[in-house]
Amino acid sequence: MDVFIERLVKKQKTSKDTLFSIGVVVATLIIVFGVIPLIPIVRNFLIFFLLLFGYLAYYLIRSRNIEFEYSLTNSDLDVDKIIDQKRRKHVVSVDCRDFEIMARVNTDKFTEDIKAIKNRIEAVSSMSSPDVYFAVFEDKGIKTVLFFEPNEKMIETIGRYIPRKLFK
Repeated sequence: MDVFIERLVKKQKTSKDTLFSIGVVVATLIIVFGVIPLIPIVRNFLIFFLLLFGYLAYYLIRSRNIEFEYSLTNSDLDVDKIIDQKRRKHVVSVDCRDFEIMARVNTDKFTEDIKAIKNRIEAVSSMSSPDVYFAVFEDKGIKTVLFFEPNEKMIETIGRYIPRKLFK
């Protein structure tokens, strides 16, 4: 019998996201009302540029709305990044049987060796969340650590495939 489980996790806004949004708005206002009026040829098209840069600012700010979708089909885990509920970007596909280890981040299993892995995929709402798990595997020959927030049903299903490598 095939197993299919999906989970959607919304990335929490950070202070970095807020500063980015403020910066985009300020830069847009400076360009539209400070720089464009100084250029004589462009001055006639001020409303056009106001709308153009306004839309660009809106687009950039909305692109910070990120969700991660985990799809577990039998032992295959797919992680996708959804930007502004419109664009989908595939992040990684991995067979859970290829996991070297899977455990919660806030346990003693998250050792210095794992922290030192350079190739990291953070598909979580926040790294400070208590539900964050990590999984170590090789992706195209490169050791990779995936941070994600599976629900209990996903953990149970993955546990069937890697009972000695999963630490709850």
